Amino acid sequence: MKRPVADLYLSVEELLAGASVNYDVTIPPELLHPGGGDASSEMAVTLKPLTIGAFQLIMKAAKNDASLIPLLMIKESLIQPALTLEQVKKLPLGLVNFLIEHIREISGLVEKKSLLPS
Repeated sequence: MKRPVADLYLSVEELLAGASVNYDVTIPPELLHPGGGDASSEMAVTLKPLTIGAFQLIMKAAKNDASLIPLLMIKESLIQPALTLEQVKKLPLGLVNFLIEHIREISGLVEKKSLLPS
């Protein structure tokens, strides 16, 4: 038996629900202590997905300097601990790459697939 078409539609609440979900992400110890240090302790941060509104503001703010995009993405998405832009600028590059990967994933920003075979 077929489901009525009306049952297939999402509500406004269902569409917006994903934007309010927070994700705890464990940071690999080697990213927290790149020189070896105390590499045994794992710590976590809390990220939220970027919304289209936040992403538009990031793109507008970084219009003249594309290198600000990942920094602003981290500043907007990282809710625990919350960092200032100056603090984000001091993060190690490996940690920045790790956070950006997770922010892109939870925000649904997937890489465009090439249509050409490699």
